[in-house]
Amino acid sequence: MNPSPAITPHTNNLSWSQLLGQFENKPHINNFSSLPPSICELIMNPSPLSKEIPIINGNNRVDSVSIPKITSEIPSLFNAASLQHLPKGRGKPVPLPSVYHGPSDGVVFSQVYDQSKNHIAIIPNIPDPYDTSNYGEYNLTIFDESGEKVILKSMVCVNPAEAIILPKKFDIKTPLGEPVYGSVELFNFNNEMVFQGTVRHGCANLPQNLLDGAYEIKIKPNLDSLLPLSFKMVVCNSERTDSSNLLINRMNNPDEMDFILVWDKAPSDLDSHIWCIHPNGTIDHVYFGKKVVGNMSLQHDVMHGNGPETITFKRLNGCKYVYAVHKYSNEGELAQSKARIRINHEESTLFERSIPNTQQNGARFWIVCTMDGTSGDITFKDHFEFHNNSNDIPLKYK
Repeated sequence: MNPSPAITPHTNNLSWSQLLGQFENKPHINNFSSLPPSICELIMNPSPLSKEIPIINGNNRVDSVSIPKITSEIPSLFNAASLQHLPKGRGKPVPLPSVYHGPSDGVVFSQVYDQSKNHIAIIPNIPDPYDTSNYGEYNLTIFDESGEKVILKSMVCVNPAEAIILPKKFDIKTPLGEPVYGSVELFNFNNEMVFQGTVRHGCANLPQNLLDGAYEIKIKPNLDSLLPLSFKMVVCNSERTDSSNLLINRMNNPDEMDFILVWDKAPSDLDSHIWCIHPNGTIDHVYFGKKVVGNMSLQHDVMHGNGPETITFKRLNGCKYVYAVHKYSNEGELAQSKARIRINHEESTLFERSIPNTQQNGARFWIVCTMDGTSGDITFKDHFEFHNNSNDIPLKYK
């Protein structure tokens, strides 16, 4: 594990004007065309959870508490009502260039102006989220499309995404929702063990006070049928979340696959659906209403949030599979459920996929992926459907 120093606020003895004079001559970056499609959609169609942040001009002395915090999970929004030199009459969001100065030259900011919503959406692109030297205060200038006229100048504080912040406690389950027993170990960025504890009834309590930096966590279940888990998280400015849910993989039979769904507390009831389209055109459908068809089975159905819901099967040559998540309960929004899919084959995790946290009001289905039964090739779709008719799904996506 690479060393990861503690985070300290970025400071400079120069005045704001002197500082801007140094870095505004840097090349203006508009990296929108090189972003992955998922990030483009995220910033073009921000989540309802995206928050408006103030424009903090460094000409006025501010304390660190006043500087808005942003993360790479969802965009943050600048109100554009009083800003000048904005593009007009485009009918769609317009990417804008920027320059910035802060703790790391590796962090790149992407920003888009949406005239219909009168805001600029901004998101940091962090090359290594576990390198805590990327986090801290940045001075940012956003320009018009030509890169000649300044639209706004502000300070922002880049923080880690909540999903990678080390909690004070882990709640650990198997793919069937059973509590895990075993041990937990914590290693710092120098690969020194800083904590060793037990996992009892699915609960692993961690030290309350830890230094800033990156940590490797190792979970070792007591049962041989469960696989050990190793992953990284960070502590930033001593901030910790209260708890985090973990899923321990099980050892599957040869050629067996698990599609495992987990999500947040709301909506309370999400359901896994899988369709198998046979070469002769017949369609098998496994979900809570028909839990076993052929070699496909829904092994765990959850109706009160978090999951996991697990579908297990062995793929068949010549068949096509479609996997989707349905929002059964009426409360909450599907796209803000923090749903995640883990696809396992035998002892390996092939993929993990998170639902796009975008504006998809009223969506009922998240079409996650299709799979070729012969080759095993998986194609991710990330499409949304706004109806409850499950019969339409395999016909549209086969």
